Amino acid sequence: MRPARFVTFCFLYSGGLVLVSELLESGIQLGFQSIVRLLLGLTILFVGVYRLWQPEEERHPEEYGLFTYGMAVLTLLMTVIFLGQLLL
Repeated sequence: MRPARFVTFCFLYSGGLVLVSELLESGIQLGFQSIVRLLLGLTILFVGVYRLWQPEEERHPEEYGLFTYGMAVLTLLMTVIFLGQLLL
């Protein structure tokens, strides 16, 4: 898998994870903090969707190196935190 595509999937997964975790945590109650988290999740998800439709010519895979590893680690960390919240 190309680094650009992997980073795009990380954005999509992370945005979806933030949305699902906030909806599970807050339920129907929407306070200021919940709205901010929902907007954050929607923003991350929008970046992933935008990257899906972005032409391949505008991506520069040679520039991804450390960014790809950072996205992988952050996505894994978000998953661990989400699963920890479910279990506690």
